[in-house]
Order: sequence, then C-alpha cells, then structure tokens
Amino acid sequence: MLRLLQPGPKLNPGVAVEFAWCLHYIICSQVNNALLITHGALSTLGLLLLDLAGAVQRSEDAGLELLVCPVFRCLSNLLTETAVEAVGGQMQLRDERVVAALFILLQFFLQKQPSLLPEGLWLLNNLTANSPSFCTSLLSLDLIEPLLQLLPVSNVVSVLVLTVLCNVAEKGPAYCEHLWPGPLLPSLLDMLTFSDTDVIGQSLELLQLLFLYRPEAAQAFLQQSGLQALERHEEEAQLQERVHALQRTALHG
Repeated sequence: MLRLLQPGPKLNPGVAVEFAWCLHYIICSQVNNALLITHGALSTLGLLLLDLAGAVQRSEDAGLELLVCPVFRCLSNLLTETAVEAVGGQMQLRDERVVAALFILLQFFLQKQPSLLPEGLWLLNNLTANSPSFCTSLLSLDLIEPLLQLLPVSNVVSVLVLTVLCNVAEKGPAYCEHLWPGPLLPSLLDMLTFSDTDVIGQSLELLQLLFLYRPEAAQAFLQQSGLQALERHEEEAQLQERVHALQRTALHG
C-alpha cells in the first residue's frame, strides 16, 4: 500500500485516493501504527504531500482535494502516536519543505475549498506541538502572517490557528521574539471582540504565553486598550478565571 502511494510517474491518482483512505482507516483502527512508522509511512506521506503541493504550483490540481484530505488525516493521526519518537518517526519528516508544502495547500484550499482548511491546520498543529524544529521552520519561512490571514475564515479555523501559535510561543523567549513586535498583538485584540468561547479561550492562552516570554508585549497590550477588551468577557463563567489571570499578568507581570 505504501509503495502504491509513492509519488512519481507511476502514481495512479485514482488508486492513490483509494489506498490513502484505506491507510487512514487502518491508522484509526490502531492495529499497529508503530509498524507503519518503521516501514516509512511518515516519509512516504510527507513526499506525497510535497508532490501534491508541486501539482498546485503547476496548476495540475483537478481532483486534488480527494487525495489531500486522507493524506492530511494519515499524517495527523500518525504524529499523535507515542511510538513516533521511539522509532524515529519525526526524523522521517524533519524537513521544512513539509511546512512550505502544507502552506501552499492551505493557500490553495483558502481559495478553492475552505472546508479543508481545518484538516491542514490540524496537521500543522500536530507537526508543531512537540517539535521546536517545525516551529523554527514556521518562523524562518515567514509564515506567521499568512497563518494570521486565516483567522477570519471561521471559528474552527481561528481556534486551530491560535493553537498552532501557542505551540510556537510555548517553546520560549527565542520563539516569542519572532511573534512580537509584529501583527500578532493587533490580531489578538481583534479576536477579543469575538463572542465564541473557544476562540476567546485560545486567545487568552496565547496572550499569557506572549506576556510570560515578552513582558514588553503586555505594555503594548495595555496601551492598545487591552484591559477594556478583556472586560467584555469578565462575566463569562468559562472564561472568568483566565481573564482575571491575564489581567494580573498584564498589570503586574
């Protein structure tokens, strides 16, 4: 099955779609995902992702979403396996071209099929969650601003974008230096005007991380009426504790 998913002139798109979905269901069944990883599943799927991004750039994108969706899901689910680190799975994908290819596909789906954006962002979340190297790729390729441009698409997309940014911020001060100054803080202030609890909650978490590692950002937040933005959510039971915690951090460090 993995051989039939190898990119190249012999790749049959129709066959690849069927086997990619088969692989997805096998992975979801949790039979032996460590075995799949040791047989190079992450490497094969990563190369296929690069190939699909190349097809977009060559405008050979007819029916592309039929294959991209299961490939996204296979990679996302394999990356959550505890066996990934144990068998060197991350090493199979340690290549910033994977991040670049993912963004090419995200931009493509933003125009053609926004419903697939959450699939790609969930993969980006799983790539960056435990990997400083993928967070570094995100920064070195200047992809923070393109990521922020996805925020208005939907609440689901917003939460996933913010989660990826939290993954970057929690890696420490050196990573947060790339997040502020810049467009992140104005974007987060815009997010605080939303009413969706999940969006606000993830925005609060990101602001906490940013203030922890970049105290100067807290001062900028105060100067840009950040406290007033927080006051809107003080009475919401699910958010109250986090709102008060962020107010204390912003005011007292």
